[in-house]
Amino acid sequence: MKKIFTLAIVLVSLAPGFRVNAQAFNENSRQITGFIGGADLFHIPVGYNFNSFIYPTTAEAGVEGEFAVHKYVGVGFVAELGGRGSRSMNYTIVGVPYAYTTFYSEFNLGLGAIANFHFYQLIADQMGKSEQLITDKIDVYAGLNLGTGFALHPTYTDVNGHNKIATDALFFIGPQFGMHYFFTPKIAINGEFGWGKTWARVGVTFNLH
Repeated sequence: MKKIFTLAIVLVSLAPGFRVNAQAFNENSRQITGFIGGADLFHIPVGYNFNSFIYPTTAEAGVEGEFAVHKYVGVGFVAELGGRGSRSMNYTIVGVPYAYTTFYSEFNLGLGAIANFHFYQLIADQMGKSEQLITDKIDVYAGLNLGTGFALHPTYTDVNGHNKIATDALFFIGPQFGMHYFFTPKIAINGEFGWGKTWARVGVTFNLH
């Protein structure tokens, strides 16, 4: 019984060290996130008569991978599929009703790169209070995203009244700010907002290391 009691004391004394080393993000992190959200991607019409450089709000679902290159820095990729319905504006001129389509329905695909700085882990290390800041469960980060893609408008009507499938080139760039909460060592809830690939999203993150 005395040996068991002694072993228990040793394990308790070492526990803070275990919690500090098991940070939510570290130099070995490899994370995959599935998410849903909204975006305002820059659309550049290609070869048809439509407004230039539009950015309609679209719903997006995608996957993102982030891989540590430093204790506080990760880089990776983002791939997302999305779309929206058409939006029209109705107006009347001299008693004659008109309808104008401001945004056509679309399906889009975006591909890009990301880089994040996980500053919550740095703050915890500098304060020497990683255990109190529960860095094994919480990860707060900020970063940048950059990417491209394309959008298809299957219901586009040209100036002659002909139905066509129109294409846009996509471009996105901007900052992001987000947080992970790991309710198990391998699975986290993710929330993020910013500009570019998404203005707001929620997701589930899986730790691969």
